[in-house]
Amino acid sequence: MSDFPKVTLKDIAIQVGISTATVSRALAGHPGISDETRNRVLESATQLGYKKNKKLEYPRGNNKNLRGVVGVVVAALHNAFYPYLVDWIHDELDAQGFDTILMIDEVFGTGNSRKIETLIDASIDGVIYATASIGSSTVDFLVERKIPTVLVIRSNKRENVDIVESDNNMIGVEAINHLLELGHRRIGFIMGPKNTSTSLDRYVACIKELKKANIPPPEDWVVWGSYSHDHGYSGIVSLMNSANLPTAVFCANDLIAIGALDACHKFGIKVPEDVSIIGVDDIPMASWSIIGLTTVRQSIREIGRLSAQRIVTRIRGEPDDSIYHDILPTSIVRRGTTAPPK
Repeated sequence: MSDFPKVTLKDIAIQVGISTATVSRALAGHPGISDETRNRVLESATQLGYKKNKKLEYPRGNNKNLRGVVGVVVAALHNAFYPYLVDWIHDELDAQGFDTILMIDEVFGTGNSRKIETLIDASIDGVIYATASIGSSTVDFLVERKIPTVLVIRSNKRENVDIVESDNNMIGVEAINHLLELGHRRIGFIMGPKNTSTSLDRYVACIKELKKANIPPPEDWVVWGSYSHDHGYSGIVSLMNSANLPTAVFCANDLIAIGALDACHKFGIKVPEDVSIIGVDDIPMASWSIIGLTTVRQSIREIGRLSAQRIVTRIRGEPDDSIYHDILPTSIVRRGTTAPPK
């Protein structure tokens, strides 16, 4: 066996200076890729010694051979978290010899079994599902039909399905303790959908930490909605209409936080002088100097890679009694949007 690490699409993408998706399409002969780009990709692949895995045949529950395809279901790609997640999932699946079919779940968090049925009809071996709501009918659909499934990012009430997620309880603990250490006692919340484990687990953890500090739950400073820039923007507007603007706001993800920053800029609310803003994810945009968002980092890379590894293990015949629930660590990233209150 060679001592050299396997060359991946990401290695080629870095050398050529393009995305891994473009590299994949170039190697597949996609007509939308220019000859110049295709030639650069092929030249780089040759230099690096890239070899695409052949599709391996392993038995699955119904004794059919693998088709070498995994369906990945994510929410709308305006949330920058998802393109990076898909990038890492795609690379790991490619390294394991599987292709990826991407589907956007437009009906956010509700579970759309019709679309999943379409994926299954397209001859997939398994599904990585990133938009599960609590009690999702789509998860029930997949599990009941014995389709290899991994839930990524979010938990679900079913106990017989693999899950890869961050420690959402610790996200809440780290965020609130950071704000408390700065001296904040009036803390507002702009959360995601109530029917997702990410929002609920983070919020519950936050409230527990506030109670430990003898701070009553901020009933008038909690806004629920979508994981979107627009929700972050409108969330700040809602908080402005309360009796007193909180001195700090916990946003359920970075996209919401960036929307909140946008609204603060629009209405002359200085960050962090008038209000501190903290997000979750640490998407690359959060580190841009013009944003400099304090956030709780999830390892998008590890979430993507591990979920791909789990689905491949499941597809290749892991016993049904070996159910995985991977909870990955998080860490606070202190930047310029949080400071002590005036």
